[in-house]
Amino acid sequence: SRIINLSGTLAWVIHILACGWYVCAALHDNQGDTWVARRTVDGAGEISLLERSPFDQWIQSVYFIMTVFTTVGFGDMSAMTNGEIVYVCFTMLVGAVVHSLIVGEVICTLTSNDEKRLFVQDKKELVEAFAQHMELSDGAAAEMSSWVSMNARLWMSKKYNRDEMKELIVGRYLPRAMLANLPLQLFQGKLCQNRLFTCCRGICSLPVRLPLVFALSCEKAFFVAGEIVYNAYEYV
Repeated sequence: SRIINLSGTLAWVIHILACGWYVCAALHDNQGDTWVARRTVDGAGEISLLERSPFDQWIQSVYFIMTVFTTVGFGDMSAMTNGEIVYVCFTMLVGAVVHSLIVGEVICTLTSNDEKRLFVQDKKELVEAFAQHMELSDGAAAEMSSWVSMNARLWMSKKYNRDEMKELIVGRYLPRAMLANLPLQLFQGKLCQNRLFTCCRGICSLPVRLPLVFALSCEKAFFVAGEIVYNAYEYV
């Protein structure tokens, strides 16, 4: 989705600058001195772009902006008048910024996808080694591997540094009003409705930071009706 959004933004910027390049020619007193008049659209070089439709002129303008953005510079279309030169210089600056943003975003996206792929592969290899050591059946091993493949990307997207977040919570930087409101928003307000916290209200006031620190160790999970969530001594 990031690549799609980036492509849409790039297309919009090119369209705006292409329209500006066309308007730059339209603002000249003598149309014969502009790039539209100098540009020919036939092999013999006799038919000027001035004689073609606005759509053809827009296509040619988009073509020129893209050659500037990509620093190709074929030389078949260039700036001659002072107004055109100023506008092209401005387009070059915008193109340099847009080009760097695109390259950075593409590298970031590819790196992120590669990290996720390696993370998933590492978890699959872990499960495969476990299945081999425990001599699991092929069906059980395939089921675990399939489950890991579907869920490992979600695990990575939810990873964050809990120690740093704990330091931020227990520190003195968060505003008091925010600290008072955050516990009521944890897991859509369901955490503070848990009996673990509601039973404390009749005994003593609940420390504001306690639900926040407790939530750092919580993981959201879904269970079916009647499923046994915990048995005594299960995690001992």
